[in-house]
Amino acid sequence: MIPLEKNKRILRVSAKAAEGQKDNCAICGKPLVYFAREKELECAVCRQTKPAGCACEDGHFVCDTCHSGGGAAIRRLLQESAEQDPVVLLNQMYRLPEVHLHGPEHHSIVPCVLLAAYRNCGGEIDLVKALEEAWKRGQKLPGGACGYLGVCGAAAGAGIFASLVSGATPLTPEAWAAPQRLTATCLEAIASIGGPRCCKRTSRIALEQAAAFSEREFGVRIPVSRPPCAHWPWNTECIRGRCPFWPGGKTGGEQEDFH
Repeated sequence: MIPLEKNKRILRVSAKAAEGQKDNCAICGKPLVYFAREKELECAVCRQTKPAGCACEDGHFVCDTCHSGGGAAIRRLLQESAEQDPVVLLNQMYRLPEVHLHGPEHHSIVPCVLLAAYRNCGGEIDLVKALEEAWKRGQKLPGGACGYLGVCGAAAGAGIFASLVSGATPLTPEAWAAPQRLTATCLEAIASIGGPRCCKRTSRIALEQAAAFSEREFGVRIPVSRPPCAHWPWNTECIRGRCPFWPGGKTGGEQEDFH
């Protein structure tokens, strides 16, 4: 658990950098510069020196732990919600100050949103314990995993959801394969569109694939809506017409403002 004073500082930084949510850096809002090799840098929030895959143009580095906050507000809202549509839940999470335009918090948000939707659609699961475990597992995936490890965190997050629902462990004979299948399906769908990365786009794709998987393999139908993306104006790497959620593309409907 993140100490109270540190958590307050994280939220103050996030609030101060409201523009940073749009332009990547959680401190000043300037674009991030990704390194070919990791560097040891001091986190601008916790002041600890940690491996860094990127920093902003002014040299600010925020470690994955600080970037993601503690997840307490996210888990609390999901525990209390009766919403069945994971996309609606996802967009509710995006309103929280600890959730940025891109970042490793998405690796935990995807499985947590799916678990809440699964429970609300009739799936049997201890949601409180499952959310806590899903958040921990998601935080093991570093920021930039898509480009540096070849595994998008949103796809792995969907795999975490499947693992918790199926009860998979490294030694379970049949359940072991379930999260592998879902992660592979998500990666195929994500990779077919191409890069650069967009945590909003890949999270939405993972939710759609996981919902279909849930009905097919767990017998629980999860409804998934397709509102057009409200975040693209602030994403300098937006792929626009290649994205299935771009307002000018195939999604249609009225655009909502989630900021």
